Amino acid sequence: MSLKVEDKYRTNQLSMEPGGYEVTIIHEGGDTFIYDKIKSPGSYIKGISSVSQTKPIIKILIDGEEVWNVRHDGTEPWNTPAIKNIKKKI
Repeated sequence: MSLKVEDKYRTNQLSMEPGGYEVTIIHEGGDTFIYDKIKSPGSYIKGISSVSQTKPIIKILIDGEEVWNVRHDGTEPWNTPAIKNIKKKI
């Protein structure tokens, strides 16, 4: 299942404003959630990773490019260089 998360389910006001990145979160089993207008991907990923989930995250894409997967060296997604080095985009 792939789902683009609508604005009405967003809690951060910045996610209502145009611009930013598209972050795709893929969970074990294939459930995929797409969030657009993300200004600071590292902070956003850390925030949604801390929310209790039934299935673990196995892959993260930013603007369609894979930046993390479960096979990384045990590093939390928001601490990997590919995500830490992404600049805030407004």
